[in-house]
Amino acid sequence: MKFEELMNRYYRTFSENEKYVCRYIIEHKRECCRKSIDEFAKECHVSKTMLVRFAKKMMLPGFGELKAMIRLENEEKLASRDKLLDEVTGSYHKMIEDFYKRDLTGIFEKIRTANRILIYGSGSAQSHVASEFKRIFLPVNKPMFHVYGHDMVTALGKSAKPEDLVVIISLTGEEKSTVSLAEYLRLKQVPSISITRIQNNSLASLCNENLYIHSIQIPMEYGIDYEIVTPYFILIELLFLRYQIYASEQKSIM
Repeated sequence: MKFEELMNRYYRTFSENEKYVCRYIIEHKRECCRKSIDEFAKECHVSKTMLVRFAKKMMLPGFGELKAMIRLENEEKLASRDKLLDEVTGSYHKMIEDFYKRDLTGIFEKIRTANRILIYGSGSAQSHVASEFKRIFLPVNKPMFHVYGHDMVTALGKSAKPEDLVVIISLTGEEKSTVSLAEYLRLKQVPSISITRIQNNSLASLCNENLYIHSIQIPMEYGIDYEIVTPYFILIELLFLRYQIYASEQKSIM
């Protein structure tokens, strides 16, 4: 059990001084591990006896064990953050490696032959990616439109033609409106490319071509509910660079 959970379990039994000690520990976890019981008592304006009693109220043998529990949690968090950094950078390398191994001829042909390219992002982050996709691919010299907002999905589906290409950017590939759009495009025989998290999903199964990112959720202990979006931007930059090589090769053949 984590120390904060332990304090919450016995919080109603604490005196006002003990509640103050709780608050002090929450706000100064690292310093608490380095202080002796005398220093800690002085800092909180309480007696050493009260600190021992505080620890025992939570069924701990004494103040030393309380400090050890806090220290262990701090060390685990540091190790977890190191592991997360390794996991994130590792996922970038893996995505780039997988990207270079893929034959992207089908995607490049659809980009090259499209009359217009329509790009849609299903969420706020994905909409930013769609905007960046449009900006990066401007040198392709094709009419390119970033369509955003759930209220524009129906209009996008109706305006898209078989001579166009629709790029749909989603995280899970399971949003109802996005899946409905892909179904409608398939019926109209409009070429489509999905960009989603690397997993089986409805959107990918409906689109002609699929690109995938390795996405990682940031743990809540970081104080933010956030899924890393950098892989999207890496992917579209690499896609553009490889497309330029492909386009140059096609010109030399012609």
